[in-house]
Amino acid sequence: MDIKQSQDFFLSDTHAFCLFQLNNQAMADIHGHEFDELVIVIHGCGFHVINDQTELIHQGDFFFVSANDVHYYDATCDLSIINILFHKQTPFYFLKDIAPLLATIKKHTVPFTTGYHPLSEEALSRIVALAQGISDCRDDSFDRAYFALTESLLLGILSTLSRTLDHKQGRGNTGEKGVLFILNYIRKHYSQSVPWVSVGEMAGLSQRTMYRLFKEYTGTTPEKFQQTYRLLKAKDKLRTTDLAIKNIASDCGFINAAYLTELYKKNFSRTPSQERQLSRPVEGA
Repeated sequence: MDIKQSQDFFLSDTHAFCLFQLNNQAMADIHGHEFDELVIVIHGCGFHVINDQTELIHQGDFFFVSANDVHYYDATCDLSIINILFHKQTPFYFLKDIAPLLATIKKHTVPFTTGYHPLSEEALSRIVALAQGISDCRDDSFDRAYFALTESLLLGILSTLSRTLDHKQGRGNTGEKGVLFILNYIRKHYSQSVPWVSVGEMAGLSQRTMYRLFKEYTGTTPEKFQQTYRLLKAKDKLRTTDLAIKNIASDCGFINAAYLTELYKKNFSRTPSQERQLSRPVEGA
């Protein structure tokens, strides 16, 4: 497994954090890193798998990855993200203690909890502007004025995320329409039979428009997207629980173990039983 090294990302030994904007984030092999990482999704969607737990992510989502976590992205489509990396050993110049802010974000986003709320379009735009401000400082000399500006912009980003988490509004009830509404519906009801026409109407879309926009946003149909999510959730359970395969099939929305096995082998080139064997530690290791 690849472990990302701090020296390959941070601008200098005096930087406590660095920021990157990545467009079209592709699927990546599982990896870890020496630093903590805050991820904010600007656009697109996909699946984030962290410590064998899968989360559907899309525009407005944010989450925190600790240095001791392992993760990767799967089935991404036009996924654009902001990555903020935090050096474990280097102190900030002016910020005294952001650990509680980061701990709160981690608590509600890995995995997503009922206390988590995605960013509104306005809040996301504010964060993108603050992130651009940090990026625009990259060529400046690394003096006290530089760190005063970049750290204040970072605090603005963290404050916006914290205010979003403080909202009392429930997840999936934030007034989204269109594809984001449908993605949130799938996130909550992935294992259930989804009445797509009715969900499209709730999202303010006709059936034809729903399928067209969903394909443009995700690269696939709602049914196929839901099936991918179910398969990844089944993989989670195969790797992290001792549940019988028939029970995993039922929990993840498959009609029976045989159908799960058929789709699993087609998508992952191995059976659920083989997946479970791969996740078992080698005796004597």
